Amino acid sequence: MAYKHGPYGEQQAVGEPVAVESQSGMVVFGTAPVHTIEGGAANVNVPVVVNSIAEARAQFGYSDDWASYTLCEAMHYILERRGVGPLILINVFNPAVHKKAQKASKSLTPSNGQVVITNAESAVLDTVEVKSGNTVKVKGTDYEIAYNWQKKTITIAELTTGALGTSALTITYDEADPSAVTEANVIGSTDDKGLNTGIYTVKNVYPLTGFIPSFMLAPGFSQIPAIHAALYANSRKINSHWDAWLFTDIPISYTSGEETVAVTLDTAYTWKKANGYDKANETTNFPMFAGTDGNKYHGSVLRAGNMLELLTQYDNIPYHSASNTDASIIENLWMGADMTGRIIDDDIINRYLNQNGIASAAFTGGAWHLWGAESAQYDQTDGNDVNRSETNLMMLFYITNDFQHRHFGDTDDPKTPNDIKQMIGEEQALLDGLVSAGALTYGYAYMDASAAAKSDMLMGDYKFTFDVTPTPLMRSLTALANYVRDGYEVYFNMGEEAA
Repeated sequence: MAYKHGPYGEQQAVGEPVAVESQSGMVVFGTAPVHTIEGGAANVNVPVVVNSIAEARAQFGYSDDWASYTLCEAMHYILERRGVGPLILINVFNPAVHKKAQKASKSLTPSNGQVVITNAESAVLDTVEVKSGNTVKVKGTDYEIAYNWQKKTITIAELTTGALGTSALTITYDEADPSAVTEANVIGSTDDKGLNTGIYTVKNVYPLTGFIPSFMLAPGFSQIPAIHAALYANSRKINSHWDAWLFTDIPISYTSGEETVAVTLDTAYTWKKANGYDKANETTNFPMFAGTDGNKYHGSVLRAGNMLELLTQYDNIPYHSASNTDASIIENLWMGADMTGRIIDDDIINRYLNQNGIASAAFTGGAWHLWGAESAQYDQTDGNDVNRSETNLMMLFYITNDFQHRHFGDTDDPKTPNDIKQMIGEEQALLDGLVSAGALTYGYAYMDASAAAKSDMLMGDYKFTFDVTPTPLMRSLTALANYVRDGYEVYFNMGEEAA
């Protein structure tokens, strides 16, 4: 038997452990323009909790170049457009490493005690050096420096009159190169002794933030199979405890040799299966979406934002799917500039994507909504009670994660039979609460009383069992209108009554 110390949780299709007020965390991996803020390099491979767009910009900077700085898409949609949080952001862009070989150099003359560097989005703020002739000006003594992400300018302003002088200044700085971020940087590594980078830093989320890493996404990167594989490998039994749900994306195109191959409605399912985007704890999305604001959005971001909004509405309990939630930011599906003139309705989305375990969006009920509630494991040949609704396994994860989070205090504590009965009663009360809330239709908590279980208890290993049935989602509803002749009798009787 493997050595265990502390509370643990497992899931089975037939049932297993409880819930109520969990510290569910939405973890987003990607790149952010940390070079545009002072001290930003400290936020490399470090999970940081942000509750608002202002906090996110202060910690990570901001850019509207989402292709280069992928975390900004999630920051904008989730924190700013939907106004929900928190997010746990993990940036893998390192300005000390991912930079151009040559420094940039500018010769600028102060005006009114300041100089402004335009088109400065790539400037690494912490490397800016200001010289007047051979004299190096000192930041914090002679001048202060600030970056404006909207104007993409750096302003260097003197702190005392005349500190910068009136002659031309030589300003040098490193330039960031986000294109230098590789798959290996995103995937990262671990020495299994606490040193983690990239996606492996999900192991640091709970110890550093107190949040359970319950959901994971990497917009702009998760469409790369190797990165997707790393996300999945790091999504189960994080810190030997936590299970996370993945929001991922199928690419709208990929490179094969020197050729760029488009992924279409016809080939999305084939690509999904061939590349392993079919995990039980995953919602995979296709295609991208053209926004009403001119931006292009990944389905994983829209899905995560709407899911986080649902969690805030329903006490962090994931029994509502993000499917059929508002997606009014969408103007149309986006599969590339070449695809024009097509009207893809919900029937097409259902047939090509949803029935094959691929989530998307559709114009339904007079507005755009996210569309598709199945786990990525689901398809017409592999459908079961659990994977037909993403919320089924989400609820099992929630129950086991929550159980562990609440019971760390019971570890190494002596338990009498009465204590055990009380614990079972408390867990049953929580299950009853989930049933009353509509998150479960059935919940029963008990302890295995078999001889093997009693032997485990002698070794200090107690196993609580939770038989639960998550509330099923109404995937479809049909109105059946029958033509009958019954009304004729009423019709003809009216004539007789009139006579």
